[in-house]
Amino acid sequence: MAEQQYLKRNFSLSLLDGITYFMGMIFISFENVIPVYLVQLGARPFWISLIPAIRNIAVFIPSIFIVRKIQGLNQQKGWIIKSGLFQRLPWLLSGLFCFFFASAHPRAAVFSIMLAIFLNNLGGGLSIPSFSYFTAKTIPVSLRGRLFALRNLISYFFGILCGGLITWLLTNIAFPRNYAVIILTGFGILMIYLPAFLFQVEPDARKTVDSSDESLKDFFIHLRDVLAGNRDLQNYIAGRVFYTLGFSAYTYFAVYLVDKFNLPGSSVGLFAILTAATFLLVNPVLGIVADRMGHLFNHIAASLLLAASTGIAVFSDSYIVSLSIMVLGAAMMCIQNVSFFALPMEFGEDHDIPLYSGLIGLFVGASSLLIVLFALLAEAYGYIPVFAVCFFLSFISLFFFKRTEDPRKRVAELLGDA
Repeated sequence: MAEQQYLKRNFSLSLLDGITYFMGMIFISFENVIPVYLVQLGARPFWISLIPAIRNIAVFIPSIFIVRKIQGLNQQKGWIIKSGLFQRLPWLLSGLFCFFFASAHPRAAVFSIMLAIFLNNLGGGLSIPSFSYFTAKTIPVSLRGRLFALRNLISYFFGILCGGLITWLLTNIAFPRNYAVIILTGFGILMIYLPAFLFQVEPDARKTVDSSDESLKDFFIHLRDVLAGNRDLQNYIAGRVFYTLGFSAYTYFAVYLVDKFNLPGSSVGLFAILTAATFLLVNPVLGIVADRMGHLFNHIAASLLLAASTGIAVFSDSYIVSLSIMVLGAAMMCIQNVSFFALPMEFGEDHDIPLYSGLIGLFVGASSLLIVLFALLAEAYGYIPVFAVCFFLSFISLFFFKRTEDPRKRVAELLGDA
C-alpha cells in the first residue's frame, strides 16, 4: 500500500514541515515576541488581551464550514498548500510594513500585526481539518505521538540558537526595525513547508463525501446527532473550552514579567531560550506518554500545569519563581502541539476526522469570544485578576477531562470484541 511504501518519506517530510513551522513561530511568538513588540509600539493591554481571542476565533470557527469540502477531496495536499500560503504571507506584508513605516506610524504597525495575527490563524483554521485528515492518511496512529513530539523536540533544539539570534537582533538593530527583521526571519523559515508538502505522497481518500448530497441544514443536524450520541465527546469539548479560555493567560506572561520586574525588551530572547529548553526536556516524555497512555493523559497534565502557572503569577513576588511561568507555559504549549490536534483524530474513522476536528473547533472558537471580557478586565485592573480567573478555569477543564474516556480505549475494546 502507498501508506507503507512511502511511510519513511512522508514521516521525514512531515517532520521537516513541523520543525520549520515551530522554528519560524519562535520568531513570531504570540506569547513572547509579538506582545512585547506591541507594547513597545504603544499598544494598550486591551490589544494584547485580544490576541488569544483573535487566534482562537480565526483558527477554530472556520473549520466546521469547510468540513464537507474537505471530506469530498480525494487529495488534501493541494488545499493544505493553498491555505498554508494564506497563513504565512501576512507576516511578509506586516514585517515589510513595520520595517519601513513603524517608526513614523506605530499605530498602523500595531494594526498590521493584529491583522496578520487574524489572517495567519484564519489560514490555520482553513488548513487544520485537511491537515488532520492528511496526517491520518499518511502516518499510522502508533507513530503520530512520536512524530508530533519529534517535531517539537528538534525544532526547539535549534530554538535555543533562535533565542540567541533574537537577543542579538534586538540588541544590534535599532527599534522598531529589529522586531521587523525578526518577523521576516520567521516568515522565511515558515515557507519551507512548501517543499515539505510538495514531495509527500498522499494516498487517495478511503471514502469521499459528495457535498451536494445534503443541505447545510442537514449537515448541522448531523453534527448535532454526532454530538448528542457521544457523551465522551461532550465532556471533551467542555474540557477544551474551559482550558482554552484559561490558557489565554499565557499570552500575558511575557508582558507581565517585563512590566512587573522592569525588564528590557531583549528579555524576549531569554524567554525564547527558556521555551526552547523546556521543549527539549518535555517533548521526549510527552511523545512516549501519548503513544503508550493516550493523548487524553497529556490533556489532564496541561490543566494541572495551567493551574500551577496562573497560581504562581497571582501569588509570587520572586523574579526567579515568577520566571518559571514561562517554563510552565512552554510545557503547556508542548502538550498542545503533541496531543491537542492528535486526540480528535481518534474519535472517528479517518474520513470523519475533519468533521470531529471542525465540531470541536466550532465550540472552542465560539467560546473564545468570552476572552474579550479578559481584555476589558486587564485594561481596567491589570493582569492579576485575569490570572486568577484562569486559575479557576483550569480546574473546571480538569474536571471535564477526567470525565472523558480516551477514545483509543473504546477502539481497543471494539477490536477485542471482534
